[in-house]
Amino acid sequence: MSMPGIEGSKKIGVERMLCSLWLMVLSFIIVGCQSPTIPSSSSLNVVDASVPSMPGVLREGDIIQITFATSTNLNATQRIQMDGNVSLQFVNNVPAAGKTPLEFAQSLEKLYQAHLRGMEPITVSVISNAAAVYVTGAVLRPGRIPLERPLTVLDAVMEAGGIDNTRAKLSGVTVLRVENGRRVSRRVNLKSALEGKDSSLFYLKPFDIVYVPAKAINF
Repeated sequence: MSMPGIEGSKKIGVERMLCSLWLMVLSFIIVGCQSPTIPSSSSLNVVDASVPSMPGVLREGDIIQITFATSTNLNATQRIQMDGNVSLQFVNNVPAAGKTPLEFAQSLEKLYQAHLRGMEPITVSVISNAAAVYVTGAVLRPGRIPLERPLTVLDAVMEAGGIDNTRAKLSGVTVLRVENGRRVSRRVNLKSALEGKDSSLFYLKPFDIVYVPAKAINF
């Protein structure tokens, strides 16, 4: 049996190295597909087992009217930004989301006290409640779900008519959220939740997108 020459050995070595590199790249791709990268500061890292604020509080996306009793030139109609703030004259960005209209009005009265002649009554009213989440994929009624009450991922799926039992892959549900100008995602295993193996609750924020994937069909 003839032994391979130096050139042949080099060729085999290169082929083996290229094969190893390809397998390494493929493994990174597979791991990346299975585990979405979530920034450490992302709110998607928080799985809250406690019930969040009930309806009646201001939310991101709400359009509110701010009325001053005498300084009417400061009256404003604003949409609450995605970071929960409202940008106003003199006081700039003021946190609004999570407060009731009365609580927000009281905080504005304190902030404006230094800019006006003493304390001035301020009224905050909600013109439009635009908060909603969106459910798509293997559900019976995909579309917009008004966020009229605190919703978990499972609640939102049920509001969308429930899953399509013939297609839905509950172990691979993905929640998409926009943070700091970029889209981040988190994988949620609803199969474990329905089987009672996961008691933690993941609450949605306004404008979240819940995607229920379909099972892969092998021919």
